[in-house]
Amino acid sequence: MRTNRTHQPLTYDVRLPDEAQADALRLLDASKMVVNKALIILWPFLDDFGSERTGPAWKQVGKCIGSPLPHGDRQWRCESEVVGRLLRGQAERKKAFAVVAPILSDGFIRPQTDKRPAGKNRQAIKEAITTLQKSLEEDDTRFVTLQNVVEQCCNYFFQHDQFPQSYEELQPIPVLSVGMLSYAGDDGREKGQAYRLALDLDAGVARFRFRYPDEAGVWRWRKTDTIIALPECLKERLWEGELMAPTLREERRAEGERFAVLDFIVEVEKTELPTWEQVERILGADWGIHTLLTATAVNEHNEQVGKPLFLNTGNFDGRQARTRRQIDELKKKVALYEQQRDALPEEDSKCLWYAKRLALYRREIERCWRKYNWRNRALAHLASNVLLLLCQIHDCSLLSMESLKTLKSTGRGKGVRGRWRNYRTNATIRGEIWRLLRYKCHLVGLRFLTCQPRGTSHTCPRCGVPANTYRSPSDRQEGVKWGRWMYCTNCSYNGDRDYCASVNIARLGVAYLVQMKQAGKARACSISDPRVKPVAYTTTGSALLLPPTGETPARFLRGKIYYYPGWFASVFLQSSQPRAVFLRLCG
Repeated sequence: MRTNRTHQPLTYDVRLPDEAQADALRLLDASKMVVNKALIILWPFLDDFGSERTGPAWKQVGKCIGSPLPHGDRQWRCESEVVGRLLRGQAERKKAFAVVAPILSDGFIRPQTDKRPAGKNRQAIKEAITTLQKSLEEDDTRFVTLQNVVEQCCNYFFQHDQFPQSYEELQPIPVLSVGMLSYAGDDGREKGQAYRLALDLDAGVARFRFRYPDEAGVWRWRKTDTIIALPECLKERLWEGELMAPTLREERRAEGERFAVLDFIVEVEKTELPTWEQVERILGADWGIHTLLTATAVNEHNEQVGKPLFLNTGNFDGRQARTRRQIDELKKKVALYEQQRDALPEEDSKCLWYAKRLALYRREIERCWRKYNWRNRALAHLASNVLLLLCQIHDCSLLSMESLKTLKSTGRGKGVRGRWRNYRTNATIRGEIWRLLRYKCHLVGLRFLTCQPRGTSHTCPRCGVPANTYRSPSDRQEGVKWGRWMYCTNCSYNGDRDYCASVNIARLGVAYLVQMKQAGKARACSISDPRVKPVAYTTTGSALLLPPTGETPARFLRGKIYYYPGWFASVFLQSSQPRAVFLRLCG
């Protein structure tokens, strides 16, 4: 039997050919209308979708209502599948809201000052959620889910000056803004009554035919098949996996263009995870202060294996921060123009000019968001692939990574606003890397372990005592919490603080591994636990990172790859490099 423990669904979106776009968009518009009407009808019965989650979603919806606008039984099944999935997801969020509602307080809101506006007290939110999770008897709700709901409640507070009393007050009805139609409720791709899909993998194409409303609103089948060219990556997955029911959905460009894409969902078998007895090496990865990721491999005997890798985003943060700054400026203009427009009488001729300018600014904001999110996804895929490649190079079977409960700022921006924009960029990228690694590790047969980040950047990997961090190796007069250089006064160990943190995370992974091998039970350790042993670095030829001769030494440049100072053959990667370079690095 196929289960989520043995198989993983992967989605590949392919744009439909131009000759089928008009028919597909009319189909999506008609389906969106039905889905939204059904959501409005069933929203008062949201709790029913949280208590029952077995079986197809369309069956659960079908027990409650029929189609608001009948277009055929199988068409309604597909539309109700979308409705059921949305309501089930919202029902789970409502359960999370019920858990966090008792802890909502004004302490989560940072008051406004002369230097900065009101905002969220993320440290207080984190501590409250951590305490709440410890008090729960069955901790089935993830930290990130609870944090997301709490922050949504804080956003509600900023608008209404109070926290919501119910989830329905917090969350409006999640009606679709773009069309989406899941064919999961039909009779299969060969004998479907709403769509037909035939694959020809030798020719590399798919033949797609679907029911749709014509310009007069009459539902009919398309007379000819739509020929869809399959990308090479999708063909490879189709050879080894099983194609599930596809999803037809609408996408919109910033300039207003609409087009339909077909999501091919392929269920592939996960690579069997190695047993704990087979795990011998761990790759520790740290969310760096001055780098995006720092990774170091350690074996079960607490010996470092090979050189560390510093994945630096180069000027990527600056470009993303400029994009966010551009979005913020455009939002200010929109707010100003809306205020000026509302002050005019409705019959004033200048209202039309304001409407045109506002539409232009909103399209530009949407375009900037698309560019911003596309860059984040591209870098997240690159970073996750680099880590998986490094595991393969060092023969690591366990990837140990600090959790996302603490997201560190790079501090490379100029001033408070610059650092905050970099923080927002890194938080988004790291969340995307986290999600990608979780499913990619299952696909390649790699165990994924999360560790508590507390103290990993301020603990000596050699002797295990707390250590201070400083701005640079030559400036150790005063300790700085976010300093780049770590120095231990107990044993004189010193090195880059991101490297030290990655070693400490690997040490936590080794302690976890030893516990699993000896007792067969999972038991997480803190960095101060005596079971966390020191790591030997000299026996493998990985010399300690020597203090640079200056505070800002020039990096060694070879071609278009930067090497980190003090480490031979340790790369300093930049996300702006040509595609051919990163394809070579990522296999």
